[in-house]
Amino acid sequence: MLSILSFTFFQNGRKVLRDSLAQYCELSLRHVSTAIKNDLLLYYKEGADVNERSQWLGHILEQIQPVFTEGIDGLSYAKVIDRNGMIIAHTDISLINTLVVTEDSLLFSQLQENFVRENAEIIEHIHPLYVRRSETERVFLGVAALGFSKKTVMAPMKHATETTISATLIVLIVSVLLIFFVAHRMTRQIEELGKGVHRISEGDLKKEIPILSNDELGQLASEFNKMIKHLHEKLYMQKFVSKYTIKMIRDRYANGLPSEGESRNVTLLFSDIRNFSNLTERLSPKEIVKLVNIYLDVQSQIIENNHGVVDKFMGDQVMAIFDGENQADNAVKTAVEIQRAIHQLNVRRAELGVLTLKVGIGINVGPAVLGNMGSKNRMDYTVIGDVVNLSARLCSIAKPGQIIAPIEVARRLKGHYTTTQLDPVLVKGRSKPVATFEVDYDHAITM
Repeated sequence: MLSILSFTFFQNGRKVLRDSLAQYCELSLRHVSTAIKNDLLLYYKEGADVNERSQWLGHILEQIQPVFTEGIDGLSYAKVIDRNGMIIAHTDISLINTLVVTEDSLLFSQLQENFVRENAEIIEHIHPLYVRRSETERVFLGVAALGFSKKTVMAPMKHATETTISATLIVLIVSVLLIFFVAHRMTRQIEELGKGVHRISEGDLKKEIPILSNDELGQLASEFNKMIKHLHEKLYMQKFVSKYTIKMIRDRYANGLPSEGESRNVTLLFSDIRNFSNLTERLSPKEIVKLVNIYLDVQSQIIENNHGVVDKFMGDQVMAIFDGENQADNAVKTAVEIQRAIHQLNVRRAELGVLTLKVGIGINVGPAVLGNMGSKNRMDYTVIGDVVNLSARLCSIAKPGQIIAPIEVARRLKGHYTTTQLDPVLVKGRSKPVATFEVDYDHAITM
């Protein structure tokens, strides 16, 4: 756009400059022609001697000299040529009384009005000189001409052209650099957004996207970082929510499932750390949390490996749910592996001279109600029912390292386990004793 405007400006500038030059030359030449016409007429007078001719030629030369001496920029010469093609006056005296080329002589004799011609160096304005002999007849006397240096006359336009071209180049360079900077910043922000999406697809929510600008892309990156933060918070919060709750939320919103409770046959496993209350008096809060988490982590991994779900942690107690066709076997197998793993852990910790803990485990199988329990603002998806209560009470009476379950669980087992029948147990909330057995995890063969 700048180049187009500059070209238009230059064309108009050249036209204005040439028009102004033409007006000045026309006025000057008219003035010269008026002043020298009488001398030219006398110059052509028949019978005039050499002295008289010289006198009239001197007058003509005197009339064109002031034009040249006015100091007009670019004026190279002024001259008068008679009708025979002879230069009779010239600002360069050495050219007086020389003939112009035949082509120019013929051209001058045919001119009826001002004529402008130019070559590589000179712009020449030619004014034909006529005198009227009658109303219909004019007599050609010759021409008066002004020559201007093209270089000098067009110097202002050349300077303006060079200045404008330089300014245009500077603007173009600055524009290209600015566009490159803006485009590079935009592409960098887009690349960072792309990298952020890739990291999220791979599960990496720790690194935020750098904000490189304050424009729409920068705002998008900022909103993206907020989304990453919320996703990270939600993923972190999932650690505090059971898989049953997460699955319920996904199924409910994906398939439009109702939030009412449902009855299902499940197997419950409760595990509780024994004599832990006495140890808390000897440890700091930080040490207590660290110690409990070591034992809870071992148990939760085994539960998940055997198709169980940790429903909740209640202090130092674990509540796990098993469902499906082999739920009873999975629960007993889990209990056996937990006791074995804790035994091995305690052996290693004893060698290091640090505290060791043991757990008691209670298992029960039966129908339970699963549903959203709680208030409008705080809910949990869990199980309730007699099966839960009994398994919790069996856990509470289990000794360190012991696995207790009612006879009903033994009837559902498909695997082979070394078991010992125990005396019936009176459980709070039941009028009749509950027949129970113990699983010997040292000799159990799980299948």
